[in-house]
Amino acid sequence: MQDASAPKPPSLIKLGKLANSRKFDQLAEHWPEAVLNPDYPVSDLVALSGQVHRLGERERAVEFVGAVIEAVEVRDGVEAALDAAREAARQMPVDAEGVRAHLHRLYQAAYPDFTELPGLLALVGGGELDEAVTRLDRYCQLQPGSFLVDYNWVMPGVVEAIDPGTGVITVRFEDRRNEYGPATIDKAVPRASDYFPALVLYDPERLRTLAAEDPVEFVKLAVKADMDGQLSYKNLKQHVTILLGDKGWQKWWKNSREVLRHDSLLSVGAGSQPTFRIRRQADRYEDRLRRRFDRLKDPMDQLKAVMAYLDETARKDAKYAADTDLLVHYGNTAAKLAVAALKTEQPELALAGLAVHAKVAARGVDVARPNPRAALAVLDRISDKAGLNSALPESMLSTVLDYLRETQPEHWAQVWCAVLMRAGRRMCDALVRGLLDGGEVDALHGALDRALDRPTASPELVIWLWRARHGTGSVARALAGFEDITPRRILMALLTMTHAVGHLHAVSAEERHLKVLEAARADILCHKAEPLLTVIRESSPDELQTMRPLMIDNDGLNPALKARLKLMLRAEHPSLFTEQTWPWEMEDVVYTTEPGLRRTQDQLQHIVDVEIPAVARQIGDAASHGDLSENSEYTAALEKRDQLFSRANTLEHELKIAKVIDLDMADSDFVNIGTRVTAREVGTEHEHTFVFLGPWDADSDQNILNYKAPLALAFMGKKVGETVTFGEDEDLRQWEVLSIEPAIT
Repeated sequence: MQDASAPKPPSLIKLGKLANSRKFDQLAEHWPEAVLNPDYPVSDLVALSGQVHRLGERERAVEFVGAVIEAVEVRDGVEAALDAAREAARQMPVDAEGVRAHLHRLYQAAYPDFTELPGLLALVGGGELDEAVTRLDRYCQLQPGSFLVDYNWVMPGVVEAIDPGTGVITVRFEDRRNEYGPATIDKAVPRASDYFPALVLYDPERLRTLAAEDPVEFVKLAVKADMDGQLSYKNLKQHVTILLGDKGWQKWWKNSREVLRHDSLLSVGAGSQPTFRIRRQADRYEDRLRRRFDRLKDPMDQLKAVMAYLDETARKDAKYAADTDLLVHYGNTAAKLAVAALKTEQPELALAGLAVHAKVAARGVDVARPNPRAALAVLDRISDKAGLNSALPESMLSTVLDYLRETQPEHWAQVWCAVLMRAGRRMCDALVRGLLDGGEVDALHGALDRALDRPTASPELVIWLWRARHGTGSVARALAGFEDITPRRILMALLTMTHAVGHLHAVSAEERHLKVLEAARADILCHKAEPLLTVIRESSPDELQTMRPLMIDNDGLNPALKARLKLMLRAEHPSLFTEQTWPWEMEDVVYTTEPGLRRTQDQLQHIVDVEIPAVARQIGDAASHGDLSENSEYTAALEKRDQLFSRANTLEHELKIAKVIDLDMADSDFVNIGTRVTAREVGTEHEHTFVFLGPWDADSDQNILNYKAPLALAFMGKKVGETVTFGEDEDLRQWEVLSIEPAIT
């Protein structure tokens, strides 16, 4: 028990006054007591010693601070004593050899494994103490194996060696090295032993082990190393892939993402590729989920959030059990959403709320008991059951359908079949399997039959049906049992649908139409086109005549696919096709332009109305001259008359078979009648332009050639890039086709 009559120790303020008034003897009397007083901050006692030093009592100041250092060492250990000695060096940078002695002793005690330290103490021990302490601390932080950064280098470095005689540090920067001496050591900025970028380069095995054993700490190290204090999914994937490989990353991410989300100090962003940050304070995962859930404005988003949590905690590999309080909150909210949706005439949303509420209740938590009759009442308010496809997201639709199957044994198949008619292909597969498993074969058959009768109303179902019918599983076997749903009927429905949707897409350019067409184009040749070939082989000629235009003139199929279908038809049934005759090969047609046609008509009219009457008069005049046997004028007139009649007959016949060149013929990707062609003559590199028209339009001066001329026929059918060869031996000439365009408008 402390003696109440004993004098109280002087306060720090009083000790300071004694020092400032130079009453050093009195200060020395109180100093042992002050040093041992745990209520006096060490830093204040060291500062007071520094004040004595600055007032000229340097030896006494060293004694004072030495007593402080020794007392701290006894009470708090070497590290605390070294901190006190460092502060003493700052207070007494000169003429304090006693402090220097304490520093040397304590540094060696604090770093017993730093073998180079004694030499460094001798090297940097001279000069002002505060500068020596700064250098020594830097050296102690840069022991061999330590990490550092130098802002003149992109990558971090690792200390390889220290020369205690010169104070030179050798640092490796990946595959290069640099040295730092006492004068430049301040450029080497120490980094912690777990500095992530340095571990990636110099100790990947440590990171590999950490990633496997403690993914949260691994991510936190990576976040701390980032200047912005965040880590992107892309960078995380890159780090882990370097350490574990591509397959290792996939396995690591699958096993770690749930653990990362649940950590109270790690912030994981939303989405499949989140950004990672470190929180300032702990925040429980379930508390974060609840706040996020309560902030959602859209009821459907809230229901999806509940389902996501249920799915997350229901997985076989789930690492965390569902939080009971959170489930109760979720279940009660889902029930409230269902009631509110009915009031606002949203029966589809109400049905989703009831389904989610039932899923939560199935976990055994304390929420209201689900009422199946309520679901039936809500279902009756939905006139178009197929509209559930557009009203609900696919994941929520699956939840609702499962809920109806469990609670409405007499009505669920009707709803499932209605939804099937407008479902996507993935949902089609699940619905058909569910109907088959539930024994609703007749209901399924009726739905498929209706879809094939109106394929444009169920495009995705028709596409799915074509592929599924030719599979090998239980679904394919069940579909094969429907005798009236034959492969040919499915194919005809598929082709009819693509033709109609292709026309709609050409008019509207809607994205949904394009997606349907892309899916149909990909699946029509499924299973290496064997189902398609089988239908073609087994179809009758009349059936193929019906099928042919839907294959090769289909607005929904691309040119390459139509060409392939045409080849398949031709290969199996060549009689469906006749050999094509090119326009320039036709003998019973004379192609011409409108002006050429009019000129020829005028020419015939002139022969008939003018030239023939004129030559008839010449014949009459010549006959009036008497003896016709030696009448040359008469003979010449007769010959001219015969020529005119022959010419008129020829023109009359040609005009009967004349055909005007149209733009469809001239707008061709190959040389055709009515095209203008630019070609480069091989060898001379001169470019020529040729126009290929009919005989009535030919003009050699303008390079307008009759398409039946030999040179023109050599060009016919050629495409851009192809070579035209004309003539033989020394007269051989070649042209490369550069461009083809219509010569008429």
